[in-house]
Amino acid sequence: MAFAPHFDLAEKHKLPMYLHSRATGQEFNKIVKANRHKFEGGVVHSFTGTLEEMQELIDLDLFIGINGCSMKTEENCAVVKAIPLSHLLVETDCPYCDIRNSHASAKHVIT
Repeated sequence: MAFAPHFDLAEKHKLPMYLHSRATGQEFNKIVKANRHKFEGGVVHSFTGTLEEMQELIDLDLFIGINGCSMKTEENCAVVKAIPLSHLLVETDCPYCDIRNSHASAKHVIT
């Protein structure tokens, strides 16, 4: 598995992690939780998970990064609304992960 060695490097060099989580499911959280003791902190970038997955990551004291891909559906928008402001990072991730007219979040954009 290519994911595990990254945690070892973070531990060796006392670094935070920048973790990409778009449509990763519960397996991602399981791996991060098992390795959380190896890194100083971090951001879960481009998050599109469930409310439960988000809460697990918050409980691990990680920041949740959101962008347009994080708000495609009404369910995604509900999760984003529930992220504590103390753990929320807003990302542009331009030009690929913007808010598009086909996204549920588009109705919240003022043009």
